[in-house]
Amino acid sequence: MTEPISRQGTPFPFEGPVPPDLLIDREDELRLLARRAADRVNVRLVAPRRYGKTSLLLAHARCLQRTGWRTAHVDLSRVTDLADAARRLAAAYAGLDAGWVRSHLAGLLSRLGITLSAGAASVSVAPRPRAPDHEAAETVIVQLLDLPLRLWRQDQTPTLVVLDEFQDLLVARKDLDGLLRSRIQYHGDAACYVYAGSEPSMIRELFEQRERPLFAQADPLTLGPLPPEETQGGLLERFRGEQLDPGEALAELVAFAHGHPQRTMLLAYLLSDRLITGAHPTPALADEVIDDAITRTEQAHQALWQQLSRPERVLLAGVADGRAPTSRALAAEHQLSRGTLDAAARRLVNQAHLARDGRAAWLTDPLLAEWLRRR
Repeated sequence: MTEPISRQGTPFPFEGPVPPDLLIDREDELRLLARRAADRVNVRLVAPRRYGKTSLLLAHARCLQRTGWRTAHVDLSRVTDLADAARRLAAAYAGLDAGWVRSHLAGLLSRLGITLSAGAASVSVAPRPRAPDHEAAETVIVQLLDLPLRLWRQDQTPTLVVLDEFQDLLVARKDLDGLLRSRIQYHGDAACYVYAGSEPSMIRELFEQRERPLFAQADPLTLGPLPPEETQGGLLERFRGEQLDPGEALAELVAFAHGHPQRTMLLAYLLSDRLITGAHPTPALADEVIDDAITRTEQAHQALWQQLSRPERVLLAGVADGRAPTSRALAAEHQLSRGTLDAAARRLVNQAHLARDGRAAWLTDPLLAEWLRRR
């Protein structure tokens, strides 16, 4: 067999965001995001975790950077308190104007355990102070939120701000969406915001309830599964670039992944590993790759299972076996009411573990579904 082409990194990245040049079939979403940015229309982007939100938004940012925009990507996942939120914001906004941040906020940032390097926009984060300085944190947040407007007044260059896992911001303080709105409502042409989240119910609450400060302040965009034909074609090209023949195994794995971006890449990576060692790309090899993937992800599935209530477990296991989520038979078998199952289904949909389309339902994660089928 011909030796694979030497390269740095895999063409099938599955850990962390995918480089923009390795995105598969997100052209429509990128065009829509570009139009919204040009019109200064904010967007709320929803998709399950590991579904490619961050990868898409990094590609969107790169496209705008090429046209002269500034960009800041704020990672709010698992933020703990106000000081932590300020630290996250500072780490992202430092790249907009390191000199201004250093000259105006250095003292406040030091009280939060943050040091800005002298020559660049890099940030050093020390261990969290024992007693978080919430007054300093709020001042830092307000000052940083106003930075895109200050920069716009200087040079008329707009800023894209991505607030990733936005729903976690309210863990830091319940009214932070109000503080955010109080500053950015004056930004006009200065900035465009993307609020990305992986918990649909919380994102809807923030933007669709009239009493919330951000009510109707962003256009909705839901990131759907990858289309099978485009996915298979894109992956086939990458296998050929590595001088590997995925044969029938690739089609089997793409169908199994059901358009889940991260799971698709994980399966493709494991397939390439097998092919490099000389395995034949048959459907049987695809089954072995799925076995490998189940082994790799089993601990995560078990952790999720332990967090679920009994009705949620019954429902997910039933759907994995091909049963309707609120069927009379499933309810009777487990001595649960159909209303209880329906409530469980709504919770699982809101948490993005379950997807529903009319009467059809399926698990978002195909590996979780297979793990449950094998239980």
